Amino acid sequence: MTNSISQIGNTFLPGIPPVGMNENGAGIATGGHSFKDMMLQSLDNVNQLQVQSQQAIEGGLIGEDITQAEVFSSIKKADLALRMMVQMRNKLLEAYNEIQNMQM
Repeated sequence: MTNSISQIGNTFLPGIPPVGMNENGAGIATGGHSFKDMMLQSLDNVNQLQVQSQQAIEGGLIGEDITQAEVFSSIKKADLALRMMVQMRNKLLEAYNEIQNMQM
């Protein structure tokens, strides 16, 4: 069973209402964002840091008013964000595999 990310919020187990809904299917205010929204926002933030890092590198190479320390700091921020996202992906895959191996 494979679902795209856009379909994750639409799937639920029979007899168990999805998060944010009661047993009758009526909406409940959860007061927060969904996990899918949080992950997509994190991916967007990682991408923005990567773009900013690339712009800092280009600016440093063409002689803009940016120091080498600022360029290095921008690169390290993007690297750290990417490493964190990879670790989150690894944990999600590990959890998915554990759920997949559960006996019903």
